[in-house]
Amino acid sequence: MAPPNTESTPSPGHDAELVSQVRPALVRYFLRRCDHRQEAEDLAQDVLLRVLSGGQWSSPEHAKRYVFRAAANRWLDRQRRTLTHGVQVSWDDEQPAHDEDMTPERVSMAGQELAFLASALAELNERTRDVFMLVRLEQMKQSVVANMLGISVSAVEKHLVKALAHVMRRSREGAA
Repeated sequence: MAPPNTESTPSPGHDAELVSQVRPALVRYFLRRCDHRQEAEDLAQDVLLRVLSGGQWSSPEHAKRYVFRAAANRWLDRQRRTLTHGVQVSWDDEQPAHDEDMTPERVSMAGQELAFLASALAELNERTRDVFMLVRLEQMKQSVVANMLGISVSAVEKHLVKALAHVMRRSREGAA
């Protein structure tokens, strides 16, 4: 009788080792995307809890890939939620409480432009909208987006062109 395969069922020791190995890189991953240390820490913690509560992996490398795929999915979920539920507001203690250049007129115009963009993006299919958000707003490389979404770089370029053309068309219609 063969001994049981202990690698496929992670033990608490393996979990602690995995966390110590991937947590710093996971926090950096989120920090590059959200620029707020506390939010990056929270997102990393959320991913690790989800992975450790239900993850089954065959090797430490498989576990690491699983963690970072879960992180990419968690970030996409956050972006979709922000898009569908409105703008996410965060407070930056380093910014002054009042900016002289932010007149009520400028704030109103910015709000109208944001509402226009959100409306135009909502008319796109989900994949095209995701590509636009990741490349243009999150400033991710097209090759990274292609890998994350499981499509070719050429497909990313086509989705991006489609989104930009739609936004420009809507902009011209609104100006007319």
